[in-house]
Amino acid sequence: MANASTKRIAAANERLLKALPKNFYMINVLAVLVRIMKWKVYGRQLLPGGFVGFLHGLGFVASIFIWRWFVEIGTPTRNAKGDLRVPQDLGAGGVIEVAWDVIYITWICTLGGALLGNWVWWLSALVPCFVGSKLFGVAKPFLGMFLPGLFGPKAPKEEAPVAAGGQPGESRKQAKLRARAEKGDRRVQSVRR
Repeated sequence: MANASTKRIAAANERLLKALPKNFYMINVLAVLVRIMKWKVYGRQLLPGGFVGFLHGLGFVASIFIWRWFVEIGTPTRNAKGDLRVPQDLGAGGVIEVAWDVIYITWICTLGGALLGNWVWWLSALVPCFVGSKLFGVAKPFLGMFLPGLFGPKAPKEEAPVAAGGQPGESRKQAKLRARAEKGDRRVQSVRR
């Protein structure tokens, strides 16, 4: 019997895997229809050419490969006993998160390029920037060992001000107990060493 988190991940994966091809087809068909309409009405070129065409093809092929990879790693299965098995959570971070970013940026650039112009494809530069920021976050502790002036620990923070009449590092409760003990309050038992 599967636990609740496995069932939740399996349901989320199934939902994502059902929506992925539907959205993929919808975005690409809509982009083609918009391009045909703009070609007929405004005489704009039907297919993007040059570097933008290369980015469009690369994004399209990458999206298909990522889609197939998601189907491969995220489809829930049942073993011989009937227990639910989920190979991978498609909502996880790391490489899967970057793969989702590639798909979403490709869709945005495909539809945005059809509607607004080919300059939208420059947004595809966001994916390597995002990957770079993630890698920097992972590498920063290691860089701190070799370049402590740039990436190492910062200057120590100032300690909290000492409570009125208290000693450094003493909490309010400790200060109250110490004050009671100095007054000779019987509720406070002092330990003599």
